[in-house]
Amino acid sequence: MPGSGKGEPDHMNPRHPYRILTDYYYNWRGLNNGLSFFHTHPQYEIYYFHSGNCDYMLGERIIRLQPGDLIIMNGMTPHGPKVYEPSEYVRTMFSFDPYLVQIFDENMRSCDPLKPFNVLRNYHFRLSPDAKAECEDILKRINRFYCQNDIVQYNRFLMAFYDLLMFILVQGRSVIEERQRTGSEREQYVGRLINFIDLHFMEDLKLDDLVKEVHISKFHLMKLFREATGKTITDYLYERRINQAKILFLYEKEPSVTHVCYEVGFKHLAHFSRLFKKQVGHTPETYKKLAHSAGGQLQHRK
Repeated sequence: MPGSGKGEPDHMNPRHPYRILTDYYYNWRGLNNGLSFFHTHPQYEIYYFHSGNCDYMLGERIIRLQPGDLIIMNGMTPHGPKVYEPSEYVRTMFSFDPYLVQIFDENMRSCDPLKPFNVLRNYHFRLSPDAKAECEDILKRINRFYCQNDIVQYNRFLMAFYDLLMFILVQGRSVIEERQRTGSEREQYVGRLINFIDLHFMEDLKLDDLVKEVHISKFHLMKLFREATGKTITDYLYERRINQAKILFLYEKEPSVTHVCYEVGFKHLAHFSRLFKKQVGHTPETYKKLAHSAGGQLQHRK
């Protein structure tokens, strides 16, 4: 049955008029042959983790998944799983074009079902036990109705899908409100600086260069950045470089530790190794070995 977790995923089967999701897997176990794990796409995506041993790459972030984790994505940020035990990897995932919400009645769109995707863009929810049970119930209903070639069941699917969007909106409401409340001057400058760092972190960046990029005083920028992120600008730059190094170690077997050190923007191997161990909990050499060992289990510090 397509999308049921027992047959082929939806994208491997002929589509019919009532299948409107771009890609769909329900309670799907194992890996899909021929698919690139670290990828992008123009659609929005909802990902729910049921069980397994998996890290999830979301841009520069690496998330150690737990059962009941829910991730929403705008799609264009590179993302994908790093799975250590494929036979135990179980998830539900579907992607959809944002215009899909136009199907809903105008009154149903009044609360903006896509607000979490537009405001949070990419966000990881660690659901409470009650929220986990509610989410799994909604996903079960979506799958039950989505797999039926019938206009009545199609409408029931739409209601279940809308319910999931409302569930996500409720889960993210406090974070959304906080971002909108503090999103004036602080978000403007900090957002510009983070975007600049994400594009140029591999270069020889100095604090004065970053200050010039956003055109405010050094003291004011440092204050706004710490208020928004809880980190110094330098700490964020180093963490961005270390996260990129982790991704290179996970997805590439050939590069040496020294090569990765310089590739991500560090000038001194000893400095890179010290910060890597402090942030990750392993030396770069140990992390690289664990990343490519059979069934290797990496524990990441937050």
